[in-house]
Amino acid sequence: MTTMRSTHLFQPDLAGSIHASPILASLGSEARERFNELGFPSRRDEDWRLTALTPVTGHPFSRAPEATTATEHWTLPDAVTITFVNDRLVGGAAENDLPAGITITALSSAAQSQTQLIEEHLGRLASFDDQPFVALNTAQSLEGALIHLAPGAILDRPINIIYATTGDDVVTYPRTLIVAEENAKATVVETFVGDGRSLICPVTEIAVGPSATLQHTRLIELSAEGSCIGSVSATVERNAAYRLSSAGLGGSLARTDIRVGLNGKGADATLDGLTLVGGKGQGITHVVVEHRVPNCTSTQRYRSVLDDRSKAVFTGCIIVAEDAQKTDARQSSRSLLRSSDAVAHNNPQLEIYADDVRCTHGSTVGQLDEEALFYLRARGIDRLTAEGLLTLAFAAEVLEGIPVEAVKSRLEDQLMAQLGPEITR
Repeated sequence: MTTMRSTHLFQPDLAGSIHASPILASLGSEARERFNELGFPSRRDEDWRLTALTPVTGHPFSRAPEATTATEHWTLPDAVTITFVNDRLVGGAAENDLPAGITITALSSAAQSQTQLIEEHLGRLASFDDQPFVALNTAQSLEGALIHLAPGAILDRPINIIYATTGDDVVTYPRTLIVAEENAKATVVETFVGDGRSLICPVTEIAVGPSATLQHTRLIELSAEGSCIGSVSATVERNAAYRLSSAGLGGSLARTDIRVGLNGKGADATLDGLTLVGGKGQGITHVVVEHRVPNCTSTQRYRSVLDDRSKAVFTGCIIVAEDAQKTDARQSSRSLLRSSDAVAHNNPQLEIYADDVRCTHGSTVGQLDEEALFYLRARGIDRLTAEGLLTLAFAAEVLEGIPVEAVKSRLEDQLMAQLGPEITR
């Protein structure tokens, strides 16, 4: 790690934020000290060797001021929605619209009304010991969302969390805590959108209790100059299922670090991701899945589409503990280069300390299939349209797994718009 060259990402005024809680203020103070010790990562750090942090460390960001911006584009039909603009709550879920046992609220309120739940989970799932940007978020977060599902609680509508960052040269620190207790079930969509030259530094912590099911969709939509460096940390207990579908669109730098711990027998994690990057942008995903006990399953499926002089990096690590026999872990990463100047790095990693396991991984980097292009062109389709159709088919492997139809349709529309006006569904 490098020592911090500047302090522009630290802002001292945290009054009225989640740090108004004495316990969280103490946690924030610890995180600030840890970040000062760690500093920003550098390319000497193996996990950051292929990440150029210049868009973040070389630019003076300041705390995003209060603002309003249109968020209708990211609303979902029949969803329970909570909206934040520049780290301030601007629209919350109505409590009388929610079934018993389900809480959707701002973290600042939860820090006062649900102290025990916050103490048990916030800052405990996402460690800032070795993650400098988690430390930065923990020290600086003004606000965020708490989703709590009591034992047996089921919500049949999606929960839609919108974090909008607006303005130039500003930084925000969204924080989400999702706790699904035993036999609970829900679908959560997080959308992080930034316009102008902004930095979003989000942290999401998730606890999936025994026999619970959580479907989690995470979207990042950035301007060409925007950056997002975030993390997702989840624990999955006995016979529980966690499914993450993520998509990153645009930006100068979009990096996500995902850590999932399978803690109980029968736990399952399915992680899908799509990265679409162009210009000189970077789309970077690091995944660590830890099989800590026997009889757990995990699947990773990541796809990246690169144009221009962009770069994509996928590092996926499967760790199987000594006692985690009967593990079934699968990983697939594929990158599609639509330009000869684009670069992709796929780095599958296995750390296996048990002997009765099934672990597989596959990785490819390539261009569009010329035979498939020839087939389409022979049927009267021009080359640009044919390339777009094949790219859409490549991305569909991940898009089909998104559980909310409105989200899937929106992503398909955005992808087609970038591929060209001739491409239609």
